[in-house]
Amino acid sequence: MSTLHTGTASPAPALWRVLPLTLAVAVVAGLSIVVTPVGPVAVAGAALLALAVWRRPVVAAVVVAAVVPALSGLGRGLVIPGLKISEVLLLGCAVVVFLRRPEGWRRFSATDAGLGLFAVAGIGFGIYHQLRGVEGYPDMLLRAGLLPAFLFATWWTASRAVRNREDLVLVLRWVLGLSLLPALVGLAQYADVPGVREVLLVTVGEGLLPLPGEINPRVTGPFTIAHSFGGYLIVPVVLATVLLLRGDRTVLRRWQLLTVLAVDVAALVLAVTVTFFFWVPFAVLVAAAVVRRLGRAILLLAVLAAVVGALFSTALDARMEEQTTPAAGTTEGLLPQTVQYRMLVWERDYLPLLSRAAGVGIGIDTPSSVQFDSTENQYLTLVLRGGVGLLLAAVVGLVALGARARRTARSRDGTESAAAATVLGILLFLPFAALIWPYLTNAGFPQSLLGFAGAALAADRWRRATFTGPRYGRPVPGSVPEVTRSG
Repeated sequence: MSTLHTGTASPAPALWRVLPLTLAVAVVAGLSIVVTPVGPVAVAGAALLALAVWRRPVVAAVVVAAVVPALSGLGRGLVIPGLKISEVLLLGCAVVVFLRRPEGWRRFSATDAGLGLFAVAGIGFGIYHQLRGVEGYPDMLLRAGLLPAFLFATWWTASRAVRNREDLVLVLRWVLGLSLLPALVGLAQYADVPGVREVLLVTVGEGLLPLPGEINPRVTGPFTIAHSFGGYLIVPVVLATVLLLRGDRTVLRRWQLLTVLAVDVAALVLAVTVTFFFWVPFAVLVAAAVVRRLGRAILLLAVLAAVVGALFSTALDARMEEQTTPAAGTTEGLLPQTVQYRMLVWERDYLPLLSRAAGVGIGIDTPSSVQFDSTENQYLTLVLRGGVGLLLAAVVGLVALGARARRTARSRDGTESAAAATVLGILLFLPFAALIWPYLTNAGFPQSLLGFAGAALAADRWRRATFTGPRYGRPVPGSVPEVTRSG
């Protein structure tokens, strides 16, 4: 007598696969309490995240492009000793995507090679300085030697986890929406909402954060310094502006884009970092020119400038007075006193070190002759950490990234073109911004840019999008390409 098969699979094989993993997670979670009190919760969260990424790889891109940058300013040791929460999330997502291989073993692109060269150079010079016996090496290795590798992992993970336009739209939606949280934290910090500044001082750590009771401060949000906060916010600000200029409803409705833009711009202005008063308009104009909305961009920027000047005159006037008041070593003149002081620091402390550092750098520990520990300059920072070789490796990686952004912006259309144009506009001003602050080697900007770029520039290798319509409203001409069918 034949056996009747109903087609219902037995749950036993699945249970035998899940049960050992569940037990292993439970054991690790129990043991982790020895390391940190929040260990069990962290392990359980990591297991759930790994499962989500395995089932849907785009989750990794969302985490890397939206969550990691927002948390990159928090201090070390909050979950795992020596590591930031953002670094733990990044490494976890990178490992799962590497094992999951959502697109197989796709060969390296020129951008992968350029950023990979920067990563290898950073690790190589870090190991070299350890072998030379540089003091305080563990901290140096983590901050200086491994940072380029973390940035490569950020780019690589996001670029491999986004596979079509629908994935990209999801990532962009999270990048924009989640940026509201750090921005609102910054606004609460400015208003001195009870408890906000105290919590930030504990979770972020040392830096130039406003103290409780300080009046009219420069806000830093969940970062150690206003430069890092602005570096994080520039990506969502420029992206929201470009989408508004295009009339694009694929990612968010117009009122949602306006909300993101209003809140993020308010927080960015209250950081009162003069660099971004030039950087944001420049990036918007470049991106607008790429997507053929230059006239609208000029009008919108003029309106924004008028509104910002009217609403935030107190903070802007205070910053202007600070910039024009001579400080130690500066005089009255055309240049702001902060720029004058930077020039004094470079001439006195760092230019004499260049001949010694040009070959392989001197590590992260500055000599006793240096009176001001921060170089305030990206080029000097890279040369001191790894000589001209590390600087050139960074330049190669960023040039490759810019070339890919330009190619993607010109060859794609719709949302992909807007996202790539955002990357290109921000990158083109970076050489000038790097003159007065090491944006590439501080938290906030590099995580935000490279995570976003990894997702945005993944479009360069798609055949054509299969996402056939906008989520909100009517399609914008050119925003929804025709679907091509593969044989």
